[in-house]
This record gives sequence, structure tokens and C-alpha cells, in this order.
Amino acid sequence: MVTIVPPFQAADEYLHFYRAFQIAEGRFIAERQRGNCYGYSKYFETEACLGGQLPKSILTTVRNVSSQDLRFDRAQKQSLREILALIDRPLDANDRIFINFKTTALHSPISYFPQALGIAVGKIFNLSPLLLMYLGRLVNLSVWVGLVYLAIRWVPIDRWLFVLLALTPMSLFQAASLSVDVLTNGVAFAFVALVLRFAVTETEPGKLPILLLGGFAVVLAIGKLAYLPLVFLLFAIPKRQFKNGKSYWIQLGSIELISLFAVLLWSRVVSQIYISLHRDLSPTDQIQFVLSHPMQFAAIVWRTFVLYTDDYLTQFIGVLGWLDTLLPGWLVVSYWGVLTVAAFVPVPATSEFKLWQRGIFATGALSSMVLLCGLAYLWNVVGADTIGGIQGRYWIPIAPVVGLLVYNRRVRASPIVLSRLFSTYLLFSSTVTLVVLFDRYYRSI
Repeated sequence: MVTIVPPFQAADEYLHFYRAFQIAEGRFIAERQRGNCYGYSKYFETEACLGGQLPKSILTTVRNVSSQDLRFDRAQKQSLREILALIDRPLDANDRIFINFKTTALHSPISYFPQALGIAVGKIFNLSPLLLMYLGRLVNLSVWVGLVYLAIRWVPIDRWLFVLLALTPMSLFQAASLSVDVLTNGVAFAFVALVLRFAVTETEPGKLPILLLGGFAVVLAIGKLAYLPLVFLLFAIPKRQFKNGKSYWIQLGSIELISLFAVLLWSRVVSQIYISLHRDLSPTDQIQFVLSHPMQFAAIVWRTFVLYTDDYLTQFIGVLGWLDTLLPGWLVVSYWGVLTVAAFVPVPATSEFKLWQRGIFATGALSSMVLLCGLAYLWNVVGADTIGGIQGRYWIPIAPVVGLLVYNRRVRASPIVLSRLFSTYLLFSSTVTLVVLFDRYYRSI
């Protein structure tokens, strides 16, 4: 997927490229400028912009990698000749312009660590902007693979559920891109797995696991505020796993407070640089509306799910590209079927996941889902009847938590048979996905 998917064909990928490059140069906070700035296809002569001074070749590469705008139009195909023409184009780091990327400029630099690392290394070797993009993708994928590997190794129950959720076509597609969600998704899986390791086994968390849990919690919370409630899954770990009650509250409480502090700190930074994305949007007024009409907001959330749940379920498995590349309907349905089997017939199912622990997981998942809806609502017109902007991929970090709620040890099947079934299906699913992507972006030979 790193190579088959044309450059910048994951949603907002070129905007993530700008932000990752900025961070690779050690500039962690975006800059504001009025006028004389450039966007994907526009020059902003007088408008307020948020972004930074980047090499002009970065923008040229984004604009010229395809003479056709491939987004949202399946009829448009990528020319390999146009990609190859940019492979050796020099970066020319001294020739700079101000590039506008209002949305990704607000993301924490921590979330771009993998992509920025790849770009920074590539700059040492004077690679072209296009090769920097591919290297950023590759490092992003590598870090994600490492985190998912740790999650699968750590989780003591329902390991195949984690595997299947991590390897959905959408999850894989995201992991092979420059998306800021990649690190968040990988950390979410690793965090939930490590919490479960200490929640359902007699393993006592030492200093290193506590530090890992703390680091994961901060990255998860600061990556996207909607996932902050998942940090409270820590309290599913029984007190008996610690030396005493005091140690329990100090260690887990410290993680919670540090995560919250990190969110507040970055929120303050964002408030200083924020520029409205559209003149009709007012997050402040929207917050006031929600606080003043909580029951009406609850009805709006309900209406949104009634109308769009089918879309979320389909997108979660795979509506790729700029939401313009649909996988076959039978693949989406069958993947949900396999996920259901993995959730209700867990492998392994050796440990007990108690009711009070499920309650904490359910509360964390529900709180995260509601907060996600609330944050998405901020970017809608004040008082809108439904919440626009939510995509199926946003539920990926929450999915393991929800899937574990139906964990049971009563329904059993042969682990060998299930492992072969799941492995074969994943190979089949991934192959179909690659065929669909190739057909979407390239003309038949």
C-alpha cells in the first residue's frame, strides 16, 4: 500500500505532509500570516493563514504529482510517468513560501513523530520531496507495525480480535499513509492490551510498564482529545496488583493527571494560533449551544447515528482514498461477520474479565464516542440538526474496547481451526484490497 497508493491519496495526506515536514525541521508550533500564502490550488492574497514557511518544491510536488485531480473521481487515474518525473526533483530548501494548512497545523507534534523522523533522516541524504513523502509513509507504517506487534504479544485474551481489527483494509490503508491517526491507532491498541495484561492476569506492573502506560496515555490523549476517556481504562486494573492502595492511586492518578495536563497545555497553544476554518463556523458559540441545550444535543447525536451508522460501519472496514474507493459490499459484510466470530468466540479465553471491569471499559468507550461526536459538532454550523464530518476510521482506537465487552469463556471452538480461518481470511481480504486499489488508481495494462 505504501507504493501502490499514489502520493497524497489518503484523506488530507498532503496537509499531513506539510505539518510533518515543519516538525522535522524542529518547528513544533505553526505560524500565522495574513496574505501572501499558498494552498493546494489557490493563492491567498489577503486571508489569514495558519501554516509555515516551507520549501516551494514541497507545494510543487503536491500539485504536479498528477496532472489530474484524483480525489473524489474514480475515472481519474495516476500516471506513473508523472511520479517518476518528480523522483529526483531537488528539495532546494532555501527557496521558501508560506503554505497554508489550517487543519493539520493544530495537531500536536508528538502525533507526527514517525513521519517527521523519516523526513528528517531523508533530508540528511538530500532526498527529493517525493522520496521524503515515501520515507515518511514507511517509517509511519513501521512504528505502527511495532505497536500492533506489542499489542498482540501483550494482550492475554481475545488476541485474534486485536489482529483482525488492526488488519482491516481501512486500518492498513491508514497505517501506510502519512496520516496523524496512525500513531494514535497503534498506541490505542498497545495501551488497551497492556491494561488488559495487568487487569485479568496476576502480573504485577513494574516501573517500565507503568512508564509505558503513562507514555501511551499522553500520546493517546494529546493525539485526539476524543480518546482522553480511554485513559480511564487504567482503573480496570485491580488494586491487588500494586503493593498497596496508596501506590495504586499515586501511580494511576499521576498518569491521569499528566495526560490531562498535556491536553490542557496543547489546547492553550492551539487557542493562541487558531484561525477559523470558515466564517460560518464558531466553536465557541457551538459549545455554548450544547451546554445550553444538552437534551437537544443528545437528540442530535441519536439522529446522527440513526442516519449514518451504515456509513460508519462500511467506512470502518474500508472506504479508502478520499472516501472515493469502495471495497466490494460482500467483503465489508464478510469482514464484519469474521469480527463477530472473533468477538463471541475469543482465542485465547483463559482469563476472567469481570463485570466491574467491563463496566469501566463500557464507560470509557461510550464517553469517548460522545466526546468524539461533540468535538466533530464544533466544526458544524451552530445548532445543526446532525453532526457532519464523522468518519468510520475515527472509531478504530475505540473498537478493541467495544469488542471486548462481549468476551466470554462459554462459547468455545478449536483454536487451530479458528487461527487457520482468520489467517486465510486476512490474506484473502488484503489481496482483494490491493486489487481494488490498483484498479482504482491505474489503467489496465
